[in-house]
Amino acid sequence: MQLPRVVIAAVFFVIGALLLIPMLFDWGSSASRASTSATTSPSPSGTATSPSPGPSKTSPAPAQPVTASIGSVSCPAGTVKVTVRNTGKRNEDFGVEKNDGSAAIPGQIRANSTRSVAVEVREDRRTRITVNWANKRIESKTVKANCEKAGAAPTKTPPEELPHTGPDAVLWARGATGVAIIVTGAIIFWYGGIWPRRRDQIFPEKR
Repeated sequence: MQLPRVVIAAVFFVIGALLLIPMLFDWGSSASRASTSATTSPSPSGTATSPSPGPSKTSPAPAQPVTASIGSVSCPAGTVKVTVRNTGKRNEDFGVEKNDGSAAIPGQIRANSTRSVAVEVREDRRTRITVNWANKRIESKTVKANCEKAGAAPTKTPPEELPHTGPDAVLWARGATGVAIIVTGAIIFWYGGIWPRRRDQIFPEKR
């Protein structure tokens, strides 16, 4: 057995093992952590269980069945969405007012329903919007339209999909490199064994 091929093959085996051993250890530790988390069960609680409540009582009707919410300015229309909700059992009247001197916007909402109203506001001016029901204010908000200054919104480009470069990808790359190096060492060891150990003389000796 020739010593050089053994030394070269041993060097390849050692390098491949140095790359494969960390991968095997990391793989085993991750598998053990996964099995431990899967078999862990929550510890029983020592608190006493509370007695089951008795039959539920019917909740009274809400004191204020009509509620409202006021959104933000929508460009380029320059309108504000006002949403009115009626949780009562009868139709209700409501009104939307602005402090710009314009007339109030009357409306009616059915029982157990929701209605939206688009309120137009003036450009570059603070406008206070108020929602009234049953002669009282239930919601108010001050808004300001800047649609002309905002302009068209830029188009958002979807983010590019980047290749996966996490720790597991690096681990598999190291493992594949280690296997390739070991296979290379095995080929060198095998080919060195079948290589002819002596060569025939090309030119015959002269006598």
